[in-house]
This record gives sequence, structure tokens and C-alpha cells, in this order.
Amino acid sequence: MESQLKKAVINHRQEKIKNYLKELENDRSFSLASLIDELLDLMLMECSLRYGSFHFVKMSLFLRELSQKKYFSRESELEMARVVLLGLSERHFIKLEADSSGYKEERINQKTFAKLAEEINKGNTHNAFYYALGILEKEPKKLKEFLLNLGMERIPDSLGHSVSCFFPVMRDLINHHQDLSATAVLSYVMYLSRYSYQGKYNADQEKREKPSPDKLEDLGLKAASGGGIVNLHHMITYYIFFMLEESSFYEELPPYSILESYFGSKNIDQQRLELADSNNDKANIADNYQQFKDDFSLENYKDNLDFLFYNLDQNYTQTVSHLHRLFAEYYSSSWNPHYYTGLYCSLGIYSSDKINNRIIKKMAVIQAIEYFTSNVL
Repeated sequence: MESQLKKAVINHRQEKIKNYLKELENDRSFSLASLIDELLDLMLMECSLRYGSFHFVKMSLFLRELSQKKYFSRESELEMARVVLLGLSERHFIKLEADSSGYKEERINQKTFAKLAEEINKGNTHNAFYYALGILEKEPKKLKEFLLNLGMERIPDSLGHSVSCFFPVMRDLINHHQDLSATAVLSYVMYLSRYSYQGKYNADQEKREKPSPDKLEDLGLKAASGGGIVNLHHMITYYIFFMLEESSFYEELPPYSILESYFGSKNIDQQRLELADSNNDKANIADNYQQFKDDFSLENYKDNLDFLFYNLDQNYTQTVSHLHRLFAEYYSSSWNPHYYTGLYCSLGIYSSDKINNRIIKKMAVIQAIEYFTSNVL
């Protein structure tokens, strides 16, 4: 049975949601992670042509991860709960729900995977889902890897969606939330079935090789360059490739050559590079959120980057919390899930040990903040 909260979200009853948020202020057991857990099945039912149905759940899964890792203060979590609940109530939903029953074969083999790919290629979502169910039951890790590879290798021009939007759901829900696994797989199969793969890539993909440190840095400089949503997706996808390497279910090396082709002949943003390189002075450490907000104005963020990066270096966890709370204060009904997704991935790059070049790390954070400010201020 749907909770009263979910009914309020589905029916866009924002006054009820605001009353619920007011009650949360006195609920000492509240956590953002638990709230998102309660809403995951609803998020999988989102139907949004503007952002795509996996953008909001992707954003929320990233927030849930940080909440579970204790990055956020209680005050920050309450602000982000407002973004999640009111933002979700602005969206529309379809009754999308599936279970894992129905597959009748006793075993799966390579033919099962081949039939899954064949039916997806034909756009036969129902048939494709049948084979996906069998693999989900017997080999869930292989199913996740197989579907992500289809998205990367067969529709590389949609890499920013076909892998970066679906990876968090594959990682966090499939085989971890049994009641949501089949619904999540169905959503991904529906997305993949929109495309015809024939003639784009043959079955024998090019050999995957680990990029050299210089090549990885060059890709990073390109990923963190440019403005607008397409270039933000470059940075997001760059970090998702790091996450693929670290995931427990994806056993291959990610196809970095496809990522390189996705970026194309993109130039490195020299202005952003210089901005990242010119901010090296020490600054004070914010003792609390109000001090952080006073010293890091989004309206003049370029003048305060010394302060931001010094605080990230010296007090990372608290600064991450402050940034997310600051973003939440700018919530409006036109909230774009990419605001938090871009911030999450840029901070992931900043703290990653896969690259050592601090210019790339700082450029990624600047890119996420610039995208946010250019849309909300």
C-alpha cells in the first residue's frame, strides 16, 4: 500500500509535503538515506521527457550514498529532503512495476545473452525483458555488466545516458533491492530498446586497454572543459568510468577508447584551466555553515575559489555538506537533477586517486559550480 507521503508526491500535493518536512525538523530518527529508500520504487516510475526517467533516481542514489557515509549534517539533510520531495512532486509517473517471475528455462548460457541483445536490437521490449529476467535470476552481476556494455559499445553517441544514467541504478538496486530489481531492469531494457544497434558496432569490439596516465589526464582536461549540459555530461561520464573500474560487478576494463571518441575533437577550456591554476593561496577554514556561506558567495564564486579549495583540502567532509546545503537553498520548481549529479561527480574526481593532476580536479569542481550558477542565478 502506498504511504500518505507517496500519495502526496504523486498527486502534487505540495502543502502536505511541506507539512511533512516541517514535522521532520523534530524527528530525531530522520535520515536522508532512509527517506530516499522509501521513495525509490516511486522514482523508478518517473516519466519525464525533459530529463529522462533515470535522472532523478540517479541524483537521489548519489545523495543516499553520501548520507550513508555520514557526509551530511542534519541541517544539510533537511534542506536536501526538501529538494528531493518537492522536486519529485513536480514530476509525473507511470505505473511501472515488474516482478522477477516468468522465465521458464532451467538454465542460461551464451545463447540467452545473444537472444537478449537480438530482441533489444529489434525493439521487442517484452521479449527482451523475458530473457533479462532469466539472467537476473541466475547471473545478476553478469546481467548488469552485459546491459551496460550494450549501452556503451552499441550506442556510444548516447554515452552520457546509456551508461552514466543507468550505472548507479545497476550498482545500487539490482541484486540489492530484490523488490525493485525487475522494475529497474525493465526500465533499462525499455531505454536500450529505443535504439537500433545494427551497423554501429559488430560483435567483436576493439581491444580494451588501460589508458596511460598522460592520456587519462588529457581526457580529464577535456571532460572538465566547456559549459552547458553536454559538456557537464562529459565530466559526469568520465567519473562514472572510474566508478565502473571500482565496482564489484563490472569485471572488465571500461572502454576508454569509446569515451575518447565520445569527447571527439573537443578543445581544453583554457580560461577554466587558468582559473584553476591561479588559485593557490591559503585561506581560512569555515567553522560553521554560516561562515562558509558568508565567505563563499555563489554570485562571486570565481573570487572565492581559494577559500573553497582550501576548505575541501583541510575539511573535506564538512565542506561537502556545506556545498550541498548551499545548492539546496536555491531550490525552485524547475530544479534540474544534474545540479547535484554534477557536484557529486566533480567532488568524486577531486578526491580520486586515479589522477594526480590538481588542475583537472579543480576544473571539474568549477565546472559543476558554473553549471549550477548559470542556471539558477
